[in-house]
Amino acid sequence: MKFSIHQMIPSHRKYLAEHKSEEYFQVSFYGNVPKSLFLAHYNKVSEIVADDLDEVFQIGNIGPEECITRLGRMSSISVGDVIEDEEHRLFVVKSFGFDRFDVKEAA
Repeated sequence: MKFSIHQMIPSHRKYLAEHKSEEYFQVSFYGNVPKSLFLAHYNKVSEIVADDLDEVFQIGNIGPEECITRLGRMSSISVGDVIEDEEHRLFVVKSFGFDRFDVKEAA
């Protein structure tokens, strides 16, 4: 299966971090990604071929590189990143595991 990886735009992450934003803290430490923050501050950075979310996490951190198609600057997958499956379901990386959310509710 092919999964899309969405990460916060680096300049947006830097701005939120420098201003000690509560949203940045919630995203970075707990994976609490508000839908509005995802829509405004995240970009699709890569696609990963994997069998499931756990394998996406593993490949996004240790490879193999041939399973990753980079579309932009990508850091290792961590808390607060969003993984999209082939059915366009979104999953945020949490401290332990993944939570699903639907951005359509934010529109």
